[in-house]
Amino acid sequence: MPGGDGMTLFLRATFGILVSKDGGKTWRWICERSLGYEGTWDPPIAVTKDGRLWVGLEGGLVSTKDGCEVEATPELDGETVKDLTTDPKGETLWAITGAPTKKSWVWRREDGKKFEKRSGMDDTNFMTIEVAPTRPQRVYVSGQPYGTIRGQLFRSDDGGLTLTGAKNDQIPDGPFFIAGIDPKDPNRVLLRHLHAQGSEVLLTKDGGKTFTNVLSLKSAMYGFAKSDNGTTYWAGSGLPEHGIYRSIDRGEHFERVANKGVLCLQTAGGGRLYICENALTPGAPIVAVSTDEGKTITSLSRFSDVEGPVACVDPDARASLCASSWPETRAFLAGASPDAGSRKKKRDAGPDSASDAGPDAPPSSKSKCGCEIVGAPILDTDLALLIAGLLPLAVRACSRRLHGSRLIQSGRSSTTRWREGARQ
Repeated sequence: MPGGDGMTLFLRATFGILVSKDGGKTWRWICERSLGYEGTWDPPIAVTKDGRLWVGLEGGLVSTKDGCEVEATPELDGETVKDLTTDPKGETLWAITGAPTKKSWVWRREDGKKFEKRSGMDDTNFMTIEVAPTRPQRVYVSGQPYGTIRGQLFRSDDGGLTLTGAKNDQIPDGPFFIAGIDPKDPNRVLLRHLHAQGSEVLLTKDGGKTFTNVLSLKSAMYGFAKSDNGTTYWAGSGLPEHGIYRSIDRGEHFERVANKGVLCLQTAGGGRLYICENALTPGAPIVAVSTDEGKTITSLSRFSDVEGPVACVDPDARASLCASSWPETRAFLAGASPDAGSRKKKRDAGPDSASDAGPDAPPSSKSKCGCEIVGAPILDTDLALLIAGLLPLAVRACSRRLHGSRLIQSGRSSTTRWREGARQ
């Protein structure tokens, strides 16, 4: 893989988080239980500049630097964490929380300090949060009143202390997910709008007062990414007949560049575009890469390349909770049942062995329908690309909230999001 040396990848899947230290060729597993969640919860995740992975829960927030030792965040104990993001430098962590019976809040944590509440709203279901790369005091939050799907974009110019929003005059009802903020113009924002007829990319040039529809698809838009300079954007459908679209004019116009269905898109240095496909589709990879802006795609790895739980020195580390469930998980990933006996060797037969699972392969009892992608900053020694987001599997019906993706590179934030609607 181009630039594979020193590249760490994190993939949030429906059965936990996968970590690759070799640019996506092989993977290790952090199970859900060790991070404090199970069932149908798809947690938002983020990585701060110090390399710490933050994982939002239905009742709190945890973090880990090695996948072994997991620490809880007392200030958010009992809060349902809906989304996480960082400032452009990867030093300040932002969170949004809320539940139907609770007030929704914006939270901020400066490097080395505790979380503090910023602004709150009653009866509002917060969905996504992002910070403008050139103006850290400019914060955007998307959401809608509980019991509705009429998306709205809120804006703050005082670091989240107050939020204001304009009325959504779009014809179809549907939630808004912040896709990207222009790295040069804080008033220029792209949103993904999910609705019953398909999905759209909406562009605002005035900080959310007015919107222009710049791309419409008759299917779900599961991938979105942008270049560091904000000139080029990509949007991808889950269906190959709709494929991948690209804009080379800061999101004004999009043209189709590939007939490839995607479940995530994420950019990285060196002109690389990372792509997730439906991993249960025969021959599809977990992660693939394009070096020609999406025209051709090369597979990097499949679920059969997952080697097992992360290795921890301390046998009592929380990651040890993953060991007992690994045989079942491995069998599912390899396309075999837990008691398949001789079939378990299929995972060693080569990269195509995972395709034998087929669309009717029974899922693990703890597996879920979804997965997410986000990015991470340059850490102490590695360039880290964090992949996390809802990846609804095309082979099974799914109505879970969709989380988006976020890449933070060289202290700069490049956000791309797909959130709850059909999710996340």
